Amino acid sequence: MKIKKLFKPLISTCMMLSGCFLCSAQAQTQIYPNHPVQVIVPVAAGGGTDLLARLTGQKVGDELGQSFVIDNRLGGGGNIGAELVAHAKPDGYTLLVTPGTIATNVAVYRKLPYELLKDFQPITLIGQTGVVLVVHPSLKVNTVKEFIEYAKAHPGDLNYGSAGTGSPQHLHSEFFNQLTGIKTTHIPYKGQSQSMADLVGGQINYMFSPLQNALPYIQQGKIKVLAQGTAHRSKSLPNVPTLNELGFKDVDLQNWFAVFAPAGTPAPVIKKLSEAFLKIGQTEDLKKKFADLGFDAFFTTPDKTADFLRSELVRWARVAAYAGIQAE
Repeated sequence: MKIKKLFKPLISTCMMLSGCFLCSAQAQTQIYPNHPVQVIVPVAAGGGTDLLARLTGQKVGDELGQSFVIDNRLGGGGNIGAELVAHAKPDGYTLLVTPGTIATNVAVYRKLPYELLKDFQPITLIGQTGVVLVVHPSLKVNTVKEFIEYAKAHPGDLNYGSAGTGSPQHLHSEFFNQLTGIKTTHIPYKGQSQSMADLVGGQINYMFSPLQNALPYIQQGKIKVLAQGTAHRSKSLPNVPTLNELGFKDVDLQNWFAVFAPAGTPAPVIKKLSEAFLKIGQTEDLKKKFADLGFDAFFTTPDKTADFLRSELVRWARVAAYAGIQAE
C-alpha cells in the first residue's frame, strides 16, 4: 500500500506534464504560421514551376498572414531540392513545390536520396498544363494517322527531343510509342527550352511539349500541332483534336505541379495549409493569372493528391521499365 501511495503523486505529475506537452503542441499548430515559411523549388527561377510557386506562395501567405519565401535549389533533376525538404524538420515551415518529375524520377533513377511515399506528406496539386504533339513543318504529315504511318514506314528515322533522359517529355513520347507500336529516336537536351529551339530550327522532327512552351511557335506557324494529349481540348487550341478523340482511349498527358511537406508534419498544420490552398484556388483572380501563364488552376485535398501520386508512379514505372529508361 505504501508503494502505491508513493506512485500516485508520480503518476499524477506525469499525466500533468503530458497534458502540458499536448496543450503546447496544439497551441503551436493553432497559431501556425507564426514566422515565414520556406518554399523549396527544385528548378531554376523564371520557369513554370517557379512562377506557380511564387504566385500561390504570395496568395497563401496573404491568406495565412505570413510570408512564403521561395528558395530555388537546383540540381540532380530536382532531387537536391526534394531531399532537402524530405529531411527538414516536419513543422510546416519547409515546403516543396515541384513539377511531376518527383514522380517520374522514381521510375527512372536507380537510387534516390528519399522515399517519395514515405518521406513526404502531399498537401495539394496546384495546377497543370496540357501536352501537345508538335512536329517541324518539314515533316510532311498533317494528322496523327499520317504521323504513325510515316513512323512505321521509316522505323527509327524520326527523332524527338526532350528536357533530358527520364524527363516527362521523354516518358510521354515513349508512352506514345508503346501505344502506337512505332519506333523513334530520343535526343535528350539539358532543358525544355533547348529542345524546343532545335524543333523550331528543324534539328529534330517532333516532340511532346507542354502547351505553354509550344503555343507561341504554333501561333507563329513555326511548328505544327497534330494532337493534344489531354483528355479535353484546351481553350487555346479549340480546333485541335485530343488523342482520346482520335481513338486512343483514356490517354491524359499532363505536366502537373504539387506541394509537399516533410512526412510527420502535424495533421492540423497540413489541414490549415490544405484549406488555404483550396480557398485561393477557387478565386477568379488566381484562375485568370494561371490561365495567362498557360496553366489550369487545379487544387486537390491531401488524400486525392496522394491517390493521384500513386497512380502516376504506377503508370510511369511501367513505361520506363518497358522502354529501358534509366537516368544517371
